[in-house]
Amino acid sequence: MRCFSILFLFLSSAAQLAGAERPNILIAISDDQSWAHASAYGCKFVQTPAFDRVASEGLLFTNAIAASPRCSPSRAAFLTGRQHWQIEHAGTHASSFPIKYQTFPEALGESGYFVGYTGKGWGPGNYKVDGRTENPAGPKFEGKKLKPPYLGLSNKDYAANFADFLEARPDDQPFCFWFGGHEPHRGFQKGAGLKSGKKLEDVEVPAFLPDRPEIRSDLLDYAVEIEWFDSHLDRILKQLEAAGELDNTLVIVTSDNGMAFPRAKANCYEYGVHVPLAIQWGNQIKSGRTSDDLVGFVDLTATIYDMTEVEVPDEENSLTGNSILNILKSDKEGIVDPTRTAVFSGRERHSSSRYLNLAYPQRAMRTSQYLYIRNFRPSRWPAGTPRELDENGGIGPQDGGYHDIDSCPSLTFLIENKSDSEIGEYFDWSTQKRPEVEIYDITSDPACLNNLASTNGFAETENKLALQFKNFLEETKDPRQTNGGDVYETYRRFSPLRQFSVPPSVEYYNTAMQNEGWIPLFNRRNLDGWKESSPNNSFEVVNGMIKAQASSDQSHLFYEGDVNGADFKDFELLVYVMATPGSNGGIYFHTKYQEEGFPDFGHEVQVNNTHKNKNKTGSLFSVKDVTETSIPDHVFFTERIIVKGNKVTIKVNDKTVVEYYEPEGYEHPKYSGRRIDHGTFALQAHDPESVVYFREIWVRPLD
Repeated sequence: MRCFSILFLFLSSAAQLAGAERPNILIAISDDQSWAHASAYGCKFVQTPAFDRVASEGLLFTNAIAASPRCSPSRAAFLTGRQHWQIEHAGTHASSFPIKYQTFPEALGESGYFVGYTGKGWGPGNYKVDGRTENPAGPKFEGKKLKPPYLGLSNKDYAANFADFLEARPDDQPFCFWFGGHEPHRGFQKGAGLKSGKKLEDVEVPAFLPDRPEIRSDLLDYAVEIEWFDSHLDRILKQLEAAGELDNTLVIVTSDNGMAFPRAKANCYEYGVHVPLAIQWGNQIKSGRTSDDLVGFVDLTATIYDMTEVEVPDEENSLTGNSILNILKSDKEGIVDPTRTAVFSGRERHSSSRYLNLAYPQRAMRTSQYLYIRNFRPSRWPAGTPRELDENGGIGPQDGGYHDIDSCPSLTFLIENKSDSEIGEYFDWSTQKRPEVEIYDITSDPACLNNLASTNGFAETENKLALQFKNFLEETKDPRQTNGGDVYETYRRFSPLRQFSVPPSVEYYNTAMQNEGWIPLFNRRNLDGWKESSPNNSFEVVNGMIKAQASSDQSHLFYEGDVNGADFKDFELLVYVMATPGSNGGIYFHTKYQEEGFPDFGHEVQVNNTHKNKNKTGSLFSVKDVTETSIPDHVFFTERIIVKGNKVTIKVNDKTVVEYYEPEGYEHPKYSGRRIDHGTFALQAHDPESVVYFREIWVRPLD
């Protein structure tokens, strides 16, 4: 269990330093703010004096790239110092946060820092399901509230909560504090910008949005939220100054991802991943400089470990990034470290926006000139399937399914005016399907509208970018690059789910299967037609798959539906299966319901790629075993079981691995009913550490 200690561990070299000599850490992170929208960058319609102060007294970065264009995976990458594809469930939106991945606040807490957060730490998601008792950002300080001037602004008094944190801190103990504003996350109070005195003519509209009053007004409302966050940062900086702590505090001010507008947040374009960044640290940083170096969130984490001299405890928590302490302590401007040639970002699922909660996987590589994007599933809709199902299962309104774009006046304007010849292309840029590869010259096209991929005269540059991109993803073991990334579709979403129609491609596949005599045994929605043995709660449907994980001892899920009266003799069974590392499982045939224990009746076909048991995937368990398999974990494969007369044929990914003829009068040495006969099917949940997914289950009777 992760915990945050306020005690010094004097055995560590870092903890041997006196508290006053160890730098404090203040992270100020807004929620959905693109890099251009701070006055230090020349923005006219947003005023951010506190951010500007940090930039003036420290260092302003012009090429900071978020780890993801979405909240929780970007924050998780920052907290762990690992790319979002290296932290499993925590790398997708609104999922969980495996406890084995330590965060820097946890590590600093164990090393003697006083740790806390206010506002938005890591989230959205469920960190408790994996055993944590506190947010990965630290213990919560949220007691103070206030009445904000506009709707949409949080009523949390962030600065007052920081004051409570300082008051609770033991004397001379260094601190690490995470100030996570909820602003400028949607929704905004419509018209707040104009009401505050801001002017439409001051707005600079990004080129991917139409320059219309409705859009300008929405951007002004967004500006109000940024300024609210900045006002709390101003109060916090003044508190540190009054306490004499500011000069010994590393202050990092940034945002988790870009602005919540169409084609920005939840997209790997510039306005989705390019974020503001300013850092100050007393006289440790030469003030008033601007850095054009490429910096990612994992680099910030590495810097925190570097400057605090806290060691990363184990290989599983190794850091992907590189410290920027050399940049901070330099007296140079512009490109300080020329070895920083690229920084990476990416996304998986954002909201519940597609059939069976499918993701829209993207990865992006940003160099000083180019943004290289790969859309791993270009057949899917990037903003969400255009129409979802209503609460009664009927087809919802056209363009009502774009849930990867936060609901907002700008999206409404695009939808309502998409037939306008001057607006249609803006709507298409935000919602329509995209090519597999996109490349943009961000120096001339920051709006990312002119795709250079496959254009004349660009092949040499494109090939160099593609190789650099591929090498990094392989080096960091990104599942999307190494094995297709099926595992991402298994991660649970803890926020609400929506329903969508079956896509035409799936309808076509289902029809083709049924025309060949196949009958589905699993409807991909619930466990209707199946009965679970004890212990209960060992099977559930997640993202259209049956997840098998025993709640204690082994459990089995028996088919008792209407197909063939749930009684099969000669048949062909086709199952799509995925095993997680070290997992064991199985598929029974010719069996019958049994309340507990391993079934006495029927044979078991093994699911085991890397479990310690010698009986590997495709084995006819303890009858004719397969001792080796090339099937990797985290990848769906097919097990096809064909029974005809006394012959059993088992195929894995269409390759025959077992052919077995059962002799007349056969008796299993342990289970008297384990023979070819007739009966139903069952899926196995072997033990609590084994997790196996069953995606499709088809049968074709051969009687």
